[in-house]
Amino acid sequence: MIERIGDLAQNDRLGALLRRTQMRVREAQVAVASGHRTERWDRLGDRAGMLVALREQRGLTAGFLAENDELRARLGVVEATLGSIGEIAERLRTLLVARLNDASGASIPLDAEVAAMAAELESLLNRQVDGAYLFAGSRSDRPPVELPEPLPVVADPALYYRGDEVALAFQADVGVEIAYGVRASAAPFAELVAALGQARAAHVAHDRAGLEAALSRVSGAIAGIAGLRAGVGAVDARLEAFAETQRGTLVQLDALIGETVDTDLAETMSRLARDQAALEASYLVIARLNQLNLADYLR
Repeated sequence: MIERIGDLAQNDRLGALLRRTQMRVREAQVAVASGHRTERWDRLGDRAGMLVALREQRGLTAGFLAENDELRARLGVVEATLGSIGEIAERLRTLLVARLNDASGASIPLDAEVAAMAAELESLLNRQVDGAYLFAGSRSDRPPVELPEPLPVVADPALYYRGDEVALAFQADVGVEIAYGVRASAAPFAELVAALGQARAAHVAHDRAGLEAALSRVSGAIAGIAGLRAGVGAVDARLEAFAETQRGTLVQLDALIGETVDTDLAETMSRLARDQAALEASYLVIARLNQLNLADYLR
């Protein structure tokens, strides 16, 4: 069969156009099925660098958010524990007020009550979360409190505290570090331990002045424990503010990432329909051309 040079060139152009249209149809079909503009990074063009940066920022922000939420959960346990310790101090104050009643105070088993409260206090100050002791400073691998017998009557944490005095800090966001944590050596706890010891010793000795001193001491401990709870609440509020900002940032980053890689379904479907129509028309043209013979050319 003899073909003209012009026909060969036309066939080459038509074949190239057909292949490009087929490729666009396949890419559009993949984009519709996957929800992404393309599965290949080399076809993202100048969006590839931006996508890498956006995903890196998202990973960093999500990491900070997860760590903030984890620390807030720990602080929730600390706050609840401080609440329970405050209740112990309130019970001791109530018992001391009753013990100082001249008519019936001597019948109150204050020594037994103090022993029970001391055991409860020791257990609370040795509370753990995920194997770490909450009130031990940085030495969170061992119980920080061991109350001696008899209980001390002076507010000296060295008599019962086995942790350290390292102040814990947490990176809540880029360039933001927040101090957190409460140690069992804090003054309100030492005052409460001393109040328990002084109350029991004064009760056994029927020492009214000692009972009154214990009452004054436990009242100070109650105020101090409330202050510790307020401090924990303030740290939690700061972390919540950072977490809220980070959640908003993640929403924005997800939207930007989506704009970069996600398929615009309406636009893609419209382009797919046009390319499919063009492809079908090309197939018809090729089929018609293949049916032509020399007589058709000579007409």
